[in-house]
Amino acid sequence: MTNPRIKIPPQAALEAELSRFRQHQALLDKTELIAHIGHYEWSYELDCLLSCSEEYARIHDMTAAEVLEAHSSLDGVVRQVHPDDLEPFRQAGQDLRRDHSLDREYRLVLESGELRHIREFAVEVADEQGESIGIFGILQDISDSVRYERDLEYRDELARQSEAITDIGHFIYDEVNERYEYVSDGLARIYGTTADVYMRDVRSLEDDLADILPEDRARVAEAYREFVAGGEDCALEFRVQRADGSVRWLRELTRAKLMHDGRVAQTLGVVQDITTQKKTEEELLYKNALNNQAEAITDIGHFVYDEIKQKYLFVSPGLARIYGMGKDEFISRCVSWESDSKLVHPDDLDKVRKTYDRFLADAGEWQVEYRLIRPDGETRWVREMGRTYVLNHGIPEQTIGVLQDITEQKLAAQEIIEAKENLEQQVVERTRELANTIKQLQDEITEREKIAAELDFLANHDALTGLPSLRLCKDRLDHSLAEARRKRQSSAVMFLDLDGFKEINDAHGHEFGDQVLKIVAARIRTEIRETDTVARIGGDEFVVILSGLPEIAIAERIAGSLIEQIATAIEIGENAIGVSVSIGISFYPQDGENPEDLIRAADKAMYRVKHRGKNAFGFAGEDRS
Repeated sequence: MTNPRIKIPPQAALEAELSRFRQHQALLDKTELIAHIGHYEWSYELDCLLSCSEEYARIHDMTAAEVLEAHSSLDGVVRQVHPDDLEPFRQAGQDLRRDHSLDREYRLVLESGELRHIREFAVEVADEQGESIGIFGILQDISDSVRYERDLEYRDELARQSEAITDIGHFIYDEVNERYEYVSDGLARIYGTTADVYMRDVRSLEDDLADILPEDRARVAEAYREFVAGGEDCALEFRVQRADGSVRWLRELTRAKLMHDGRVAQTLGVVQDITTQKKTEEELLYKNALNNQAEAITDIGHFVYDEIKQKYLFVSPGLARIYGMGKDEFISRCVSWESDSKLVHPDDLDKVRKTYDRFLADAGEWQVEYRLIRPDGETRWVREMGRTYVLNHGIPEQTIGVLQDITEQKLAAQEIIEAKENLEQQVVERTRELANTIKQLQDEITEREKIAAELDFLANHDALTGLPSLRLCKDRLDHSLAEARRKRQSSAVMFLDLDGFKEINDAHGHEFGDQVLKIVAARIRTEIRETDTVARIGGDEFVVILSGLPEIAIAERIAGSLIEQIATAIEIGENAIGVSVSIGISFYPQDGENPEDLIRAADKAMYRVKHRGKNAFGFAGEDRS
C-alpha cells in the first residue's frame, strides 16, 4: 500500500529530471578528475542521498556504497561535520530552502580522525510544476588550498614580525633589467628611508654602491660581480652611511635565481642591521682579553651559578686553575653542592655552609675565606665573594661570584704573626728576626718589580705567542720610519693572514688552533732578520716590519721563504695539518708615511691575494698600476 504521506511526482517529470541529471553527470565526471570535486543528488521526498560520484565518496574516505548507507538521513551527514562548524552548517541548509542555493565551507571529521576542509555548492531541483524535489550539489576538497593560504598568512606575518624583531629586511632584484622588483619596509628602515623612496632613488648598481662606505665599496662591488657571474650564494658584511650621516654595519645574504642558460635572472636577498652586534662583539673581545689578563695577573677566577638547579652556568679558566683542574674537568666534577663541598677543607665546611645559608636567606651578598683541597691533595686558601645575579620573588635564582687564591697572603700574614710572636718572646733574636723581615720586604719588592715587568710585557705583547702586540708594533714601526727618513732608506710592512685557520679551529678545537699559532709564530721568527719585528695583531693575523731595506728583492725573498716555511706540514700529537698564508706588502714611502697607512695598505694587498687564490704575496703598489 502506498504511503499517503509521500508525494511521488509524475513519472514523466522524474524521467526528464533524471535525464537532465545524467547529462550533467558526464560533464561532472570529467571535471572531478581535474578539479578534485565530487557531486551528489539529495531527495527531499525520501530525505536521503539518492546518488553520488566516486570522488564524493573518496572525499568522505568511503566507497560510494558506504556513503549512500551513511547518508541515508540528514543525521548521517551532520554526524561527520566538525562540531565547531555545525551551527553555520545547519543555518546554510535552512537558507537553501529560502534562496534555492547555497555556498558554504566547513570541515569534515573522517573516521580516521583526519580533518578535511570542504566547500559545497548546491541548488534546488524542481519538477515541471516548479515544486522543489531535491538538491543537486558539488563538494570540493579545499584542504590543500586552505593549508596553503594559511601558510602564506603565517609566513607573511612571521616575515613582518621577524623584520621588526631582528631588524632585517629583504628584497628581490631583477638582474636582467637592473632594477628592484620588491623592497620590504624592513630593508628601507635599515637604510633610514621608506620602501617607495628607496625604489625610486636606487635604480642601478652605482646607486646601490653609493651608500656603502668607500673602504668597503670596492670589496662589495667585486663580490657582486663574482656573484652575478657565478650564480652562487653570496654573504657580505659592509658599512653604509644613511642620509642623516649615521653609519650602520649590515650583513647581506643573497641567492640567485637562474635562467635556463645559467645566467642570473633574479637576486633574492636578506639584509640585517648588525651594528649593535658588531659593537657588542668588539666590546666582548676587549673585555674578555682584559678578564683573561686580569685573572692571570691577580690569580682570580669567576663563575655564574644556578641556585635552583645547583649547577655552574659559567666557569672562567682562572677559577678552574685555582682548583687545580681544567675547565671541563671542573664542570663535570662539580655538578652539585655536595660534590662542590667535598673540595672544601673539613675544618672550614661549617663556616662556608652558614655563610651560604645566610646569603640565600637575605638574597644579598656574601664573602668568606676558607681552604680548599685540590685533587692532587694540595691545600689552598681562597677568598670567595658573590652577589645575587637573578632574583625572583626575593629568592636568588642565579649568583655571580669571584674566587681569589690568597694562599700567599695567608702564608705571609701567618709568617708576620709568627715573627711578631717570636720578636715578643725572644728579645735576644730581635736583630736576626728584623733582618729576616727586611729580607722578606726586599723579596716582596723584587716580586712586585717582577709583577710590574710582567704587566708591562703583557701590555705590549701577545699572551699566546709572546710576540709584540699591535701597540708595540706601531711603536717599533714609528722608530723604523724615523730611521728610514734619517738615513733616506726604505722600510716595508708585511700583513700576514693564515688561510683556512677557521676550518682548523672548527675541526680540532681552539686549543689545537693555539698550538698552530705558536708554531707559525716561531716559523716567522726564524725567517726574518734580527733587525726585523714580527707582531701578532689578532686572531691569525701577523705584521712583519722590515727595517733598512736596500732593495725590494729582500722583501720578496723573505715573503717567499715565509710562504714556504708556513706551508710545511704541522704535526701536533697524532695530527698533521697543512696551513698556508696570504701576504700583503707595502713600502715606505711609496705606500704611506705613517704606520696606520702602511699597515692598512698591506692589509688591502693581502685581501687581494686572498681573492686571487691565497698562498701567495702581493704588493700594495699593484692597486695603483
